Amino acid sequence: MKRPFALLLLLIAAPAVWAADDASAEVKPPQGFKALFNGKDLTGWKGLVASPPKRAAMSAEELAAEQKKADASMNEHWSVEDGVLVYDGKGQSLCTAKDYADFEMYVDWKILSDGDSGIYVRGSPQIQIWDPAHWKVGSGGLYNNKEHQSAPTIIADNPIGEWNTFYIKMVGDRVTVKLNGKTVTDNVVLENYWERDKPIYPTGQIELQHHGNRLEFKNIYIRELVSPDQLKKMEEAAPAKATATPKKDQNVLVFLRHAGFRHSSIPVGGRAVQIIGDKNGAYSSVITDDLTDLWPENLTRYDAVVMVNTTGEWIKPRAEDLQQIEAKYGEKLSAADAEAKLKKSLLNFVSSGKGLVGFHAASDANYQWPEFGEMVGGYFNAHPWHEKVGVKVDSPQHPLMAAFGGKDFTIVDEIYQFRDPYSRKALHVLLSLDVEKTNMDKKNIKRDDGDFAVSWVRSWGDGRVFYSSLGHREEIYWNPQMLAFYLDGIQFALGDLDADTTPSAN
Repeated sequence: MKRPFALLLLLIAAPAVWAADDASAEVKPPQGFKALFNGKDLTGWKGLVASPPKRAAMSAEELAAEQKKADASMNEHWSVEDGVLVYDGKGQSLCTAKDYADFEMYVDWKILSDGDSGIYVRGSPQIQIWDPAHWKVGSGGLYNNKEHQSAPTIIADNPIGEWNTFYIKMVGDRVTVKLNGKTVTDNVVLENYWERDKPIYPTGQIELQHHGNRLEFKNIYIRELVSPDQLKKMEEAAPAKATATPKKDQNVLVFLRHAGFRHSSIPVGGRAVQIIGDKNGAYSSVITDDLTDLWPENLTRYDAVVMVNTTGEWIKPRAEDLQQIEAKYGEKLSAADAEAKLKKSLLNFVSSGKGLVGFHAASDANYQWPEFGEMVGGYFNAHPWHEKVGVKVDSPQHPLMAAFGGKDFTIVDEIYQFRDPYSRKALHVLLSLDVEKTNMDKKNIKRDDGDFAVSWVRSWGDGRVFYSSLGHREEIYWNPQMLAFYLDGIQFALGDLDADTTPSAN
């Protein structure tokens, strides 16, 4: 009787072992994502060669020789077992063959007791994976940070031997991590471990890192938000010099929240706004899709909000937003009370003397909030055109028309028409559709007055509003003329570029 009981105790106390999971079944990526790991072999992956600075210092021949050695090591120590990517605890880390800029990523992972691993993004350490019982800190933190937050906000790891799921988003130098559905790192700057005096590299490979222990990964999916090629084109197209000298250090919140149609250009437009300010020093910026960043205590840090294709009733908080409000600001509110406070926060922010900028679908939002439509200047009312159109400069001498030299132009984009509260009695219209140079034979044209505004400015209390309906297509955000126009619009909203807001009807 004693021996079976002793055996039972031994089994209970033993470290967790790898369960036999049926991971070989094909799993479809979430909508918009692509599989980084095909579940069959190491296609799309390569072995690790040194660090980014050391790789950059190698000649093409040296790098090719080192890569050949690294790939041989990869094939020896990384393998696929029943649809799972397995590392035997020896050799080097595994890397994507492709470089990435801004992206969203899902990855399932599993480790042993006392295990230690991580995800390197853009070749830089690291989003931590380890045994929280051993390290006393959960996974998902930015372990190598010195100046910014490094530890996760909570321990959200599943028990050792069970699968965990990371959702990772990297935009610019900031990283958000959800572990098993819980936010553990919230839009935190990832520091450059390899060169501490420089920001994180704008592009780079993704690595599955090891510390000499067995690892398993599966269901690795990625969605590129901004590609390295797009990033390069925006950096080249951004104005080198700001039109106006900033009156002070200006801070911009680039807001990407959408509750309706998701434009693929949203992340591109957000990064374009950031790149413009970074290149010429007109302002610094933070990109977010977190509704709670519009809370009054947080908005005081900024001088303008730029809304990039923010569709739908995005002002309505979700359950996770209410949890964030309580965690960040210590207020436990109903959805209705939180919505009311968020509305008041944004309206007061602008009317107190700050700025609001809207690109394209910023007008296709919050139809149940009339003050929002008034502040922005109008509501979307169908888009008859998505083609080459003529654009007329309504206010040639206006400072914001400098990018176009005061002259009419043509452009390919999705063109909106607007309904109430749009009115030239409230807005100073800058650009409008040139009906003489545009195909007007469209079925869903809803205005019979020929007034198809494209861009305008207005005053809102002591604040300033700039809106442009251009910006549906990605290439708008690496068009040099458009980026110069957007820079001037943002500087106007910030109060650095003085410009007339007298309604056009006057």
